[in-house]
Amino acid sequence: MSRGKLPLVPVGHDWAMVLGGRLGRRAGDLAQHAVETTRSRLRLALICFFIVFSVLGGRLVQLTVLDVAPTQRANAAHKQNTARPTIIDRNNVVLATQITTVTLGADAAKIDNGSAIAAQLKAVLPRLNAPRAARLLAGKARYVTLMSGLTPAQKQDVLAFGNPALKLSQATSRVYPAGEVTAHTVGFASSDLRGLSGLELYLDHLEEEAESVAATFKTSLDIRVQHAVRDVLRDSMAQFSAQAGGALIVDAHNGEILSLVSLPDFDANAPMRNGQDAHFNRMTLGVYELGSIFKIFTAAMALDSGMVAPHETFDTAEPLEIGRYKIDDPHGEARPLSIEEIIVHSSNIGSAKLALRVPEDVHYDFLQRLGFTDSLEMELPERTAPLTPTRWTDIERATSSYGHGISVTPLHAVMAGAAMINGGILYQPSLRKVGLPVGERVISAKTSADLRAMMRAVVASGTGRQADVPGYQVLGKTGSAEKPQAGGYNTDALVTSFLGAFPAHAPRYAMLVMLDEPQATPDTYGYNLAGWNAAPAAAEIVRRIAPLLGVLPYFENPDEQAALALPQPTLEVADASR
Repeated sequence: MSRGKLPLVPVGHDWAMVLGGRLGRRAGDLAQHAVETTRSRLRLALICFFIVFSVLGGRLVQLTVLDVAPTQRANAAHKQNTARPTIIDRNNVVLATQITTVTLGADAAKIDNGSAIAAQLKAVLPRLNAPRAARLLAGKARYVTLMSGLTPAQKQDVLAFGNPALKLSQATSRVYPAGEVTAHTVGFASSDLRGLSGLELYLDHLEEEAESVAATFKTSLDIRVQHAVRDVLRDSMAQFSAQAGGALIVDAHNGEILSLVSLPDFDANAPMRNGQDAHFNRMTLGVYELGSIFKIFTAAMALDSGMVAPHETFDTAEPLEIGRYKIDDPHGEARPLSIEEIIVHSSNIGSAKLALRVPEDVHYDFLQRLGFTDSLEMELPERTAPLTPTRWTDIERATSSYGHGISVTPLHAVMAGAAMINGGILYQPSLRKVGLPVGERVISAKTSADLRAMMRAVVASGTGRQADVPGYQVLGKTGSAEKPQAGGYNTDALVTSFLGAFPAHAPRYAMLVMLDEPQATPDTYGYNLAGWNAAPAAAEIVRRIAPLLGVLPYFENPDEQAALALPQPTLEVADASR
């Protein structure tokens, strides 16, 4: 519009009215047009804002939810750069630590004569698989791994070649000097240094809970004792053709675990070499009906409740009938027995009568106080709770009194057993040194003293005679339980166990030895009961570890020491134990 043709606008009038007139629109139409234009622009702005926020929100979701790989890679890199604690035993022997290893690789695409390079490397790397290296170097791969675990001197020899196609890299790995010996306790870590089982996994849990972890993690284990227990258990499994076995040695006065062995085991340095079956920790994850060792707990309950007198007798001449069920003694005395005789002769009838003398709520409460209804708290993540009867009628109470119908882990059994002989205090198990032990009283000191006398009688003259060790008197109880199967029990498959402690005059260490499906041998006169396999295994363990633990030989009279030089009498067949 030229200046000469601009309309004149009178004072007090609006440009819009004048322009509207020139455009052929009325003032009202022009105002409506302005409103619609504003609305269009607002809608466009909202659409733009929506698009921008959608893109930003989508990217945020991708980064935080969908794309976790960068986070995982960052965590893995952090793990690689963060030293895991060194795990040691109670005597400062290293059980797990980290080492930095050197790996030799190569860019095969930059190598013309692979055989010649392989021959040169073989001269300074005796462990190198030269044919394999030549084959890899003959290809065109941008990176091939030739050998790992180079020593510092070997690394320098490779660098001296000055060949840019050869690649040297460093990596941190976890090593376990004890290998199989502590596999189920120490556990193992992955290649990116994440704990996958045992104490290794426990250490990761501590970090996740923001607890400070020292550079050295000291355990309660004694590697000397661990070696001895494992050797005896392995020999016993071979001798009796057992499928599996396990053993625990515990300080009865604070709950410290000195040895935990579960067989079969695995090499923690190569945990997947033989599959995962051996990873199963039978001492903390396996639940078993352990049989007659439960008679110790039943006697403790009966005595401590005050409902049974110490010298009271119970008739075992006839089977005990409960409804349509009948409880009998396979090798019974068929006469009235005192509580001590029920334990010494391992009477199912007597044990059931002891349990039924106590009210059902008192019975269940006692099992609960011993920890037989829940998982135990300790450092190993591999733990489980016992399997208790779904009903609690007289027949369940009677059979559980001698270890049938109730399945517990061996760890539960040994911790409860320790409370029976240490004065009546139940401690929680620990794989760490315990500074100030804190336990819970579950029976009186008087009841504990009575039980020690009974368990000593079992070893001195009862079903556990083969568990005794001259100079290191042992107290304990045998247990032989048929394995449950669909529709009942397998009479040909037993779990045998020995629950004991030593030295008998002042018990310090509690122990449990277990064999899964041991077989009879000519030396056992066709018997496969605990008195013939678990008990002698326990004796050999005590014989080996007592001197290591500083337990001095003890003789009640001088003639006992002189008798050690005399030939020992052979056990009669009548001593076959339950």
